[in-house]
Amino acid sequence: MKMKSVTLFFLFFLLFEALCCGGCLKEERQALLALNSRVGTAFYSFWELHTDCCEWEGVQCNSSTGRVAQLQLWDSIQQQYINYSDFSGFKDLKNLYLLDGNIVGCVGGEGLPNLELLYISHNRLNTAASIVSCLDGLPSLKSLQLVDNGFNASSFHVFEPLSSMLPNLEVLDISENILTNHILSSLEGFTSLKELYLQETGLDSDVHIKGIGALCSKLRNLELLDLSGNNLNHTDIGSALSGLSSLKSLYLKIYLTIYNRNIVRLDISKLSYLETLNLMGNHLNESKRGIKEIYRFKWPTNLQELWLSQNSLSDQFLSSLSGLSHLDLSHNLLQGLEGALNISGNYIYPLF
Repeated sequence: MKMKSVTLFFLFFLLFEALCCGGCLKEERQALLALNSRVGTAFYSFWELHTDCCEWEGVQCNSSTGRVAQLQLWDSIQQQYINYSDFSGFKDLKNLYLLDGNIVGCVGGEGLPNLELLYISHNRLNTAASIVSCLDGLPSLKSLQLVDNGFNASSFHVFEPLSSMLPNLEVLDISENILTNHILSSLEGFTSLKELYLQETGLDSDVHIKGIGALCSKLRNLELLDLSGNNLNHTDIGSALSGLSSLKSLYLKIYLTIYNRNIVRLDISKLSYLETLNLMGNHLNESKRGIKEIYRFKWPTNLQELWLSQNSLSDQFLSSLSGLSHLDLSHNLLQGLEGALNISGNYIYPLF
């Protein structure tokens, strides 16, 4: 009986080895090599030297099935049009990274119905037609990164119909594209959004900020908003954002060349669920009115992480803070402090 069990185990082992090739499925290894030759990613010319395709650079497999679950193709993609049919052999493919290429559109039959994340940043999807071509046939998509694609005037009309094509979208990143108020209003249909990234998108007027406020009033599930890197120093940003009661994370990091004095109008006490707040580099102490208002802030009771570096704040400000798990006060005007705080870049007086 024992010998029979050993024999069966050995047969199953041989069967597994026949189906797989060093940890990855044989047919998916062949599909990867075929994809490499068609897409023209010369960077991956060494793939053939290794048997286990799950160990190849840019490839991650499902640990349970051995199937390819994630592909990262970047830099050397030579095709202008990505054919989704080239990826149809990867049944468990969930995450696809196609970045830093010259992609201007996508083709390919039924798309990728199981794909959940598409990172297609730093390409040239700058028209409505090109964007739609790469998002059609992705009904399971939850996360979409379209960073730095050079959006133009025709791009701004595409997002309204896309909301019905991508009903499960939870994360949208369209940073490093110059936006208009029209594109902001067209995002209102993405009611499942939990995270919205709008870094360095040229938002610099009250018209834009009112558009942000109107948009966020429609996105009831929004938990994270990133407006970093926008010139907001002449906008009433506080009034626009104070009504975001469900927000958990707010990023308003402004670069040192931008002096945002109206950010002190933000009544963050109304953001009752806020856990993370990044006000880095806003120079809150640059205006007399600003420093008076910042000391009057009523911090949300759930706030856990706070970034206030590069704001010229003094140690008097610390008296109003409590209950934080992370506090970054680097590059301010703090004196006489030491311990588990990030206070690098300050002049610290010796305690003795």
